[in-house]
Amino acid sequence: MPDNHSSAERSTEPDPDARKFAEVTSGIYRRFDPGSVWTALRFAVRHQLMAENPTIMLMFVRIAEVYPAASEFLQTQQAGSSDEERQALNLILNPPEEIRGATYLPESIQSPGEMDLCWAEFLVTGKTAAVQKVIAVLDREDRTRSFINEQLSSESTNFALSESERNALQQFGIGIGKMAAGRGWEVMTPGDTDLFLWLGIKDQNQTCIQILQAMDDQLQLHLACKGSALWSLQANAAQHGTIRLLCENAAKESGGFGRTLLVPM
Repeated sequence: MPDNHSSAERSTEPDPDARKFAEVTSGIYRRFDPGSVWTALRFAVRHQLMAENPTIMLMFVRIAEVYPAASEFLQTQQAGSSDEERQALNLILNPPEEIRGATYLPESIQSPGEMDLCWAEFLVTGKTAAVQKVIAVLDREDRTRSFINEQLSSESTNFALSESERNALQQFGIGIGKMAAGRGWEVMTPGDTDLFLWLGIKDQNQTCIQILQAMDDQLQLHLACKGSALWSLQANAAQHGTIRLLCENAAKESGGFGRTLLVPM
Protein backbone atom coordinates (compact mmCIF):
# COMPACT_ATOMS: atom_id res chain seq x y z
CA MET A 1 0.00 0.00 0.00
CA PRO A 2 1.50 3.37 -0.97
CA ASP A 3 2.93 5.10 2.11
CA ASN A 4 1.28 8.38 1.19
CA HIS A 5 0.50 9.65 4.68
CA SER A 6 4.04 9.19 5.97
CA SER A 7 5.47 10.83 2.82
CA ALA A 8 3.35 13.90 3.38
CA GLU A 9 4.03 14.13 7.09
CA ARG A 10 7.75 13.43 6.75
CA SER A 11 8.26 15.98 3.98
CA THR A 12 6.71 19.13 5.42
CA GLU A 13 4.48 18.99 8.40
CA PRO A 14 3.59 22.74 8.24
CA ASP A 15 2.64 22.65 4.54
CA PRO A 16 -1.13 23.39 4.38
CA ASP A 17 -1.47 21.30 1.19
CA ALA A 18 -0.39 18.11 3.01
CA ARG A 19 -3.94 17.44 4.16
CA LYS A 20 -5.30 17.62 0.61
CA PHE A 21 -2.56 15.30 -0.61
CA ALA A 22 -3.44 12.77 2.09
CA GLU A 23 -7.16 13.02 1.29
CA VAL A 24 -6.65 12.49 -2.44
CA THR A 25 -4.18 9.62 -2.20
CA SER A 26 -5.96 7.77 0.61
CA GLY A 27 -9.25 7.37 -1.26
CA ILE A 28 -10.37 10.00 -3.75
CA TYR A 29 -13.26 7.73 -4.75
CA ARG A 30 -14.99 8.78 -1.50
CA ARG A 31 -15.10 12.47 -2.34
CA PHE A 32 -13.88 13.67 -5.71
CA ASP A 33 -12.93 17.32 -6.14
CA PRO A 34 -10.78 18.45 -9.11
CA GLY A 35 -9.34 21.39 -7.20
CA SER A 36 -8.08 19.05 -4.49
CA VAL A 37 -6.36 16.92 -7.14
CA TRP A 38 -4.40 19.94 -8.36
CA THR A 39 -3.50 20.96 -4.81
CA ALA A 40 -2.33 17.42 -4.04
CA LEU A 41 -0.32 17.24 -7.26
CA ARG A 42 1.46 20.52 -6.53
CA PHE A 43 2.32 19.24 -3.07
CA ALA A 44 3.73 16.01 -4.52
CA VAL A 45 5.82 17.91 -7.08
CA ARG A 46 7.04 20.42 -4.53
CA HIS A 47 8.34 17.67 -2.25
CA GLN A 48 9.48 15.30 -5.02
CA LEU A 49 7.22 12.54 -3.70
CA MET A 50 6.73 10.97 -7.12
CA ALA A 51 10.47 10.43 -7.49
CA GLU A 52 10.47 8.83 -4.05
CA ASN A 53 7.43 6.64 -4.80
CA PRO A 54 6.52 6.20 -8.51
CA THR A 55 3.18 4.68 -7.52
CA ILE A 56 2.05 8.19 -6.57
CA MET A 57 2.57 9.38 -10.15
CA LEU A 58 0.62 6.39 -11.44
CA MET A 59 -2.22 7.32 -9.09
CA PHE A 60 -2.45 10.80 -10.61
CA VAL A 61 -2.35 9.35 -14.12
CA ARG A 62 -5.20 7.03 -13.15
CA ILE A 63 -7.18 9.86 -11.53
CA ALA A 64 -7.01 11.85 -14.78
CA GLU A 65 -8.26 8.78 -16.67
CA VAL A 66 -11.07 7.82 -14.33
CA TYR A 67 -12.36 11.34 -13.61
CA PRO A 68 -12.69 13.44 -16.80
CA ALA A 69 -13.36 16.54 -14.69
CA ALA A 70 -9.92 16.13 -13.13
CA SER A 71 -8.25 15.94 -16.53
CA GLU A 72 -10.13 19.01 -17.74
CA PHE A 73 -9.24 21.02 -14.63
CA LEU A 74 -5.56 20.04 -14.77
CA GLN A 75 -5.36 21.19 -18.38
CA THR A 76 -6.47 24.66 -17.31
CA GLN A 77 -3.59 24.87 -14.81
CA GLN A 78 -0.75 24.38 -17.28
CA ALA A 79 -0.27 28.03 -18.20
CA GLY A 80 0.48 29.28 -14.71
CA SER A 81 2.39 26.27 -13.43
CA SER A 82 6.10 25.94 -12.67
CA ASP A 83 8.44 23.97 -14.92
CA GLU A 84 8.31 20.99 -12.54
CA GLU A 85 4.53 21.12 -12.32
CA ARG A 86 4.20 21.42 -16.10
CA GLN A 87 6.43 18.38 -16.56
CA ALA A 88 4.24 16.35 -14.19
CA LEU A 89 1.07 17.60 -15.89
CA ASN A 90 2.35 16.58 -19.31
CA LEU A 91 3.04 13.06 -18.07
CA ILE A 92 -0.32 12.79 -16.33
CA LEU A 93 -2.37 14.16 -19.22
CA ASN A 94 -0.37 12.43 -21.97
CA PRO A 95 1.00 9.26 -20.36
CA PRO A 96 3.04 6.67 -22.27
CA GLU A 97 1.02 3.80 -23.67
CA GLU A 98 2.50 1.32 -21.19
CA ILE A 99 0.96 3.07 -18.19
CA ARG A 100 -2.45 3.83 -19.65
CA GLY A 101 -5.58 2.09 -18.47
CA ALA A 102 -3.84 0.50 -15.48
CA THR A 103 -2.32 -2.12 -17.80
CA TYR A 104 0.61 -2.32 -15.38
CA LEU A 105 -1.51 -4.14 -12.80
CA PRO A 106 -0.16 -7.68 -12.29
CA GLU A 107 -2.09 -10.84 -12.99
CA SER A 108 -0.54 -12.31 -9.86
CA ILE A 109 1.28 -10.25 -7.22
CA GLN A 110 4.98 -11.11 -7.03
CA SER A 111 6.28 -8.32 -4.79
CA PRO A 112 5.09 -5.77 -2.22
CA GLY A 113 5.62 -3.11 -4.90
CA GLU A 114 3.08 -4.77 -7.17
CA MET A 115 0.74 -4.95 -4.20
CA ASP A 116 1.02 -1.16 -3.85
CA LEU A 117 -0.20 -0.80 -7.44
CA CYS A 118 -3.29 -2.87 -6.64
CA TRP A 119 -4.08 -0.76 -3.60
CA ALA A 120 -3.55 2.44 -5.59
CA GLU A 121 -6.13 1.23 -8.12
CA PHE A 122 -8.67 0.73 -5.35
CA LEU A 123 -7.93 4.09 -3.73
CA VAL A 124 -8.56 5.83 -7.05
CA THR A 125 -11.56 3.87 -8.36
CA GLY A 126 -13.11 2.35 -5.24
CA LYS A 127 -13.36 -0.97 -7.11
CA THR A 128 -12.13 -4.13 -5.40
CA ALA A 129 -11.07 -6.33 -8.33
CA ALA A 130 -7.39 -5.48 -7.76
CA VAL A 131 -7.75 -6.08 -4.00
CA GLN A 132 -8.90 -9.62 -4.71
CA LYS A 133 -5.35 -10.22 -5.96
CA VAL A 134 -4.04 -9.15 -2.55
CA ILE A 135 -6.37 -11.61 -0.82
CA ALA A 136 -5.17 -14.36 -3.17
CA VAL A 137 -1.64 -13.94 -1.80
CA LEU A 138 -2.88 -15.29 1.55
CA ASP A 139 -3.82 -18.55 -0.17
CA ARG A 140 -0.24 -19.37 -1.11
CA GLU A 141 1.49 -22.38 0.41
CA ASP A 142 3.10 -22.25 3.85
CA ARG A 143 6.76 -22.44 2.87
CA THR A 144 8.23 -21.40 6.22
CA ARG A 145 6.92 -24.59 7.85
CA SER A 146 8.80 -26.73 5.31
CA PHE A 147 11.90 -24.55 5.63
CA ILE A 148 12.08 -24.86 9.41
CA ASN A 149 11.45 -28.61 9.29
CA GLU A 150 14.13 -29.13 6.65
CA GLN A 151 16.66 -27.03 8.54
CA LEU A 152 16.01 -28.81 11.83
CA SER A 153 16.38 -32.25 10.23
CA SER A 154 19.41 -31.45 8.08
CA GLU A 155 22.83 -32.59 9.24
CA SER A 156 24.52 -30.18 6.83
CA THR A 157 23.33 -27.00 8.60
CA ASN A 158 24.05 -25.41 11.95
CA PHE A 159 20.39 -24.50 12.33
CA ALA A 160 19.26 -25.32 15.85
CA LEU A 161 16.76 -23.87 18.29
CA SER A 162 17.36 -23.68 22.01
CA GLU A 163 14.55 -24.16 24.49
CA SER A 164 14.23 -20.41 24.98
CA GLU A 165 14.07 -19.89 21.21
CA ARG A 166 11.40 -22.56 20.85
CA ASN A 167 9.43 -20.83 23.60
CA ALA A 168 9.79 -17.52 21.77
CA LEU A 169 8.36 -19.05 18.59
CA GLN A 170 5.50 -20.57 20.55
CA GLN A 171 4.39 -17.06 21.53
CA PHE A 172 3.64 -16.40 17.86
CA GLY A 173 1.88 -19.70 17.20
CA ILE A 174 4.88 -21.72 15.96
CA GLY A 175 5.09 -24.77 18.20
CA ILE A 176 8.24 -26.85 17.79
CA GLY A 177 8.14 -30.40 19.14
CA LYS A 178 8.73 -34.08 18.45
CA MET A 179 6.04 -36.41 17.20
CA ALA A 180 7.59 -39.41 18.95
CA ALA A 181 10.73 -40.54 20.75
CA GLY A 182 13.65 -40.77 18.40
CA ARG A 183 12.20 -38.33 15.87
CA GLY A 184 13.58 -34.87 15.21
CA TRP A 185 12.18 -31.44 15.99
CA GLU A 186 9.50 -30.08 13.66
CA VAL A 187 6.67 -27.55 13.52
CA MET A 188 3.66 -29.21 15.10
CA THR A 189 1.05 -26.46 15.42
CA PRO A 190 -1.55 -25.81 12.70
CA GLY A 191 -1.97 -22.52 10.88
CA ASP A 192 0.19 -20.53 8.50
CA THR A 193 3.80 -20.47 9.72
CA ASP A 194 4.64 -17.86 7.09
CA LEU A 195 2.29 -15.37 8.73
CA PHE A 196 3.15 -16.37 12.28
CA LEU A 197 6.85 -15.79 11.57
CA TRP A 198 6.08 -12.48 9.87
CA LEU A 199 4.12 -11.32 12.93
CA GLY A 200 7.12 -12.19 15.09
CA ILE A 201 9.47 -10.28 12.77
CA LYS A 202 7.10 -7.30 12.88
CA ASP A 203 7.31 -7.52 16.67
CA GLN A 204 11.13 -7.46 16.43
CA ASN A 205 11.48 -10.96 17.91
CA GLN A 206 15.12 -11.95 17.50
CA THR A 207 14.46 -15.66 17.00
CA CYS A 208 12.04 -14.91 14.16
CA ILE A 209 14.51 -12.45 12.64
CA GLN A 210 17.29 -15.07 12.76
CA ILE A 211 15.09 -17.56 10.90
CA LEU A 212 14.34 -14.89 8.29
CA GLN A 213 18.06 -14.23 7.84
CA ALA A 214 18.69 -17.94 7.23
CA MET A 215 16.25 -17.93 4.27
CA ASP A 216 17.26 -17.31 0.67
CA ASP A 217 16.04 -14.21 -1.19
CA GLN A 218 13.16 -16.02 -2.89
CA LEU A 219 11.73 -17.31 0.36
CA GLN A 220 12.16 -13.92 2.02
CA LEU A 221 10.20 -12.33 -0.83
CA HIS A 222 7.47 -14.97 -0.45
CA LEU A 223 7.24 -14.12 3.25
CA ALA A 224 7.24 -10.37 2.59
CA CYS A 225 4.36 -10.70 0.11
CA LYS A 226 2.16 -12.69 2.48
CA GLY A 227 2.94 -10.46 5.43
CA SER A 228 2.30 -7.30 3.41
CA ALA A 229 -0.98 -8.74 2.16
CA LEU A 230 -2.22 -9.42 5.67
CA TRP A 231 -1.08 -6.06 7.06
CA SER A 232 -2.46 -4.00 4.17
CA LEU A 233 -5.83 -5.74 4.23
CA GLN A 234 -6.18 -5.25 7.98
CA ALA A 235 -5.07 -1.61 7.79
CA ASN A 236 -7.39 -0.72 4.92
CA ALA A 237 -10.31 -2.59 6.46
CA ALA A 238 -10.06 -0.17 9.37
CA GLN A 239 -10.29 2.80 6.99
CA HIS A 240 -12.64 1.65 4.24
CA GLY A 241 -16.02 0.01 4.79
CA THR A 242 -15.81 -1.64 1.37
CA ILE A 243 -12.58 -3.40 2.33
CA ARG A 244 -13.93 -4.37 5.74
CA LEU A 245 -16.88 -6.09 4.07
CA LEU A 246 -14.58 -7.72 1.52
CA CYS A 247 -12.39 -9.10 4.32
CA GLU A 248 -15.39 -10.37 6.25
CA ASN A 249 -16.58 -12.27 3.20
CA ALA A 250 -13.10 -13.56 2.37
CA ALA A 251 -12.74 -14.92 5.92
CA LYS A 252 -15.81 -17.09 5.33
CA GLU A 253 -14.59 -18.48 2.03
CA SER A 254 -12.28 -21.45 1.52
CA GLY A 255 -8.62 -20.65 1.07
CA GLY A 256 -5.49 -20.07 3.09
CA PHE A 257 -5.39 -19.86 6.88
CA GLY A 258 -4.51 -16.16 6.55
CA ARG A 259 -8.11 -15.42 5.60
CA THR A 260 -9.16 -16.22 9.16
CA LEU A 261 -6.87 -13.44 10.41
CA LEU A 262 -8.65 -10.77 8.35
CA VAL A 263 -11.45 -10.35 10.87
CA PRO A 264 -10.51 -9.46 14.47
CA MET A 265 -11.46 -12.14 16.97
